[in-house]
This record gives sequence, structure tokens and C-alpha cells, in this order.
Amino acid sequence: MMNILALDDEELMLWALTDSLEKVFDENDIIKGFEESEDAIGFVKSLGNKPLDYAFLDIRLRGGNGIDVAKEIKKLKPKTKILFCTAYSDRAIDAFGVNAVGYLLKPITPEKIRNSLEQLSLMFSNIGDIPTEKKVEIKTFGNFDVFVDKKPIHWKRLKAKELLAQLVDKKGASVTNVEIAITLWEDDNKVKSVPTIISSLRHTLKDYGVEDILIRSRNHTAIDTTKVLCDVYEFYEGKAAALNLYQGEYMANYSWAEFTNAYLQSQV
Repeated sequence: MMNILALDDEELMLWALTDSLEKVFDENDIIKGFEESEDAIGFVKSLGNKPLDYAFLDIRLRGGNGIDVAKEIKKLKPKTKILFCTAYSDRAIDAFGVNAVGYLLKPITPEKIRNSLEQLSLMFSNIGDIPTEKKVEIKTFGNFDVFVDKKPIHWKRLKAKELLAQLVDKKGASVTNVEIAITLWEDDNKVKSVPTIISSLRHTLKDYGVEDILIRSRNHTAIDTTKVLCDVYEFYEGKAAALNLYQGEYMANYSWAEFTNAYLQSQV
């Protein structure tokens, strides 16, 4: 039995969302819909030690937004899989430092929910319960660098390193081959080159014994954030050491990271 939360401040939209969820999930699963953020957070707190498996959140809410609700949920239930139900692009949402695992464009239908869940199932089926024996440390403040057992990774292809930086920036959310091409070359016509870069990244990580931090499913690639230590992730968690480490630069070797850097600067 799973606990599932739905939040939308428009009554009809909330009804449509919960109705779709009821058609997708098992009848024994508990699906709770809320129009007010405070009520949604109250439900999460009332779960006590029980997990919140999924949270389907609208972005624009009266007097606030779903991103703030997502942050609060992550503090209370870090393992919750958050999916945004929105008309906004995932590129805009990613700047807010929320580790969402999916985005559903309105109007929400059972088919859209099933497709997202199937994608997540494929992604997480590749994640082992046992963390890597080697320690992977990722540095994003200043330039982007990766260390395994305190030793820097030497890259055969710099684009493979940049791809890993992109995945880190996505905070566990998956990216498609087209998105990779646009980020790495600013040209979606380069999509045919993406499998070569992904293969190079996988082989490099395998050489260092840490290939399990990479998650692959069909046309989607992601990083398993639970298997790495990363300064920006600790920044998002509000850890004092990470807040002090940040000096206004984030992945300075990649121009596309400026958007996230602007968000980080707004938080200090």
C-alpha cells in the first residue's frame, strides 16, 4: 500500500488529477488530494514514520508555489518521488533546486501518468540497494571536477565529463538524448553523436569502478544522487559547510550552468 499526495488549488484540476491517479494506482493505495499547501504539508506530517511514495504537485498556487511545497516535502520525506503537474517547461523548474523525478504537462490523463511511472520504473530498476564501495566526490563550486577515492578522474573525452556535469545539474532527473545534444553542442542535430558520448562516460566510470552511479533506460540518462557526495546537493540541503564553500561560482567551465548559478546566488 502506497501513500500518494496530489496538490492543485483549482478544484476541477484537482478532481481530474485525483481521478486519473485512482485509475492508475491500486485501489488499496491511499490517494489524498488538497487545494491548500498547508493541508498537504499537514498530511505529510501526519504520516509519521510511514513513507510518502509520490507527490503530484501543481507549480502555481495561491499565495505561493509548488516548488516551495516540494522542498518542504523533501525535508520531511526525502525519498518521496516528486512529479510536477504544470504547463511550464522542465528547464525552468530545474533552476529551483528541487530533485523532481518527472514532469507532467496539463491536462493530466491516466496515460500520461502511466508513461511517467513506466519511465521511472525503468530508471530505478537499474539502481542497486547497495551503494558503491568507492567514494565518489563531485565538486561543482568553481569548476566542475570528479574524484574517486580522493583521486581525480582523467577523461578521454571532455564532452563525457560535461555530460556528467549536466546530469549532476539535473539532480537525478533524467535527460533525453536531444536534451543532451542541445546542452553539449547547442544543436539538436548532434543527437546522433550522443550515444558515443554516453558510451565514453560509461567506460570511464567503469574504469574507476563507479559505473553504478549512472542510470540508463532507453532514451533517458540520469545520475543516482544517493551514490555521490556533491557540494551543491549539500547546499540545497542547507548544510553550513556547503553554504560557506559557495563563493558565487558554479560549474564555471560551462556557460549553460549560469542559470543554476543565478539561483544559488539568490539563496545566499
